[in-house]
Amino acid sequence: MPTVIDWSSTVEPSELVRQGRDALTEGLAVVLPGDCGYLALWKSGTRVELPAPALFPWELGDLGLEIPSLARRLMFRAWPAPLIVEFPASGEVPAAVNGFGRFRYPDHPLCEAILPAIADRGPILVADTGDSTADAALERLGSSVGLVVDVGELPVAKPSVVRVEGSGYRILEVGAFAREEIERLAARIILFVCTGNTCRSPLAEGLTKKMLADRLGCSVSELPARGFWVLSAGVSAFGGGPASGESYAVAEEFGADLSGHVSRPVNPQLLAAADDVIAMTAGHLHTLQTRFPGLGSARLLCGESDLDDPIGAGQEVYRECARTIVQHLERFLLEWVGS
Repeated sequence: MPTVIDWSSTVEPSELVRQGRDALTEGLAVVLPGDCGYLALWKSGTRVELPAPALFPWELGDLGLEIPSLARRLMFRAWPAPLIVEFPASGEVPAAVNGFGRFRYPDHPLCEAILPAIADRGPILVADTGDSTADAALERLGSSVGLVVDVGELPVAKPSVVRVEGSGYRILEVGAFAREEIERLAARIILFVCTGNTCRSPLAEGLTKKMLADRLGCSVSELPARGFWVLSAGVSAFGGGPASGESYAVAEEFGADLSGHVSRPVNPQLLAAADDVIAMTAGHLHTLQTRFPGLGSARLLCGESDLDDPIGAGQEVYRECARTIVQHLERFLLEWVGS
């Protein structure tokens, strides 16, 4: 008979981990509350009759998988969540179907407490039972279950499923994770950095949006759905201020709109989420690397040259600044969207 634990704050998570490990070692499944009702998890090789299981991603490094950058983006930004991410994987990967591995990290406090702690039992498969109660899940799975954690009735939903292939993705199933949220989180985040986030980086942000929208044949507001999220920040910005009047006027001359710009200071979360960090000067790069030592690669907008600050200068200096930005953005657009 399986062990059934009615969860309360008095139950030691370490005891759940111990019993979960024991059940998995014995070749049995564990039933936990999840973000779409109750779910079952089991060690690879255990026979459990549930359709379309996914692999808990804790073991990805050990499996030696090449994870597409877009899949990494979704995993990093979205999980834990009711979202299954698929990408090409060999048939040797547990839960691989037709050459695609399925990966799932459910969003529930008990999952977060227990799943990583029992992942040393080997690859762990996860599947949603479609049941709102622990009793219903236990009745469905029968003797294959070794441990059940009961938290009462839960709302039932289906996780969304995204398949990543090449540089693109398809939403195979729209479930509890909204399509708009998937589009936003899958978008490439481009972050421009200057000093106060009122002149150069807002100009670069606005001009990039305009050029990307023109290249993709869409409006600026549609860019996240087309895979691009363009932002800017400053290493010494106070936050909350508009773009300078000169930047606003020059952007308008180039067909870009800075009317909604609000300055912001750069922060670790923004840098960690960004796929491209593009600074205006070597000094900005040095500040970022010194202040945020874990920063990945960051680049200069103008290759090996600095883009001088036009603040305090006349309108023509701002125009020349915008021309220089456009010139160098052409190089980046070739990288981001091709010819």
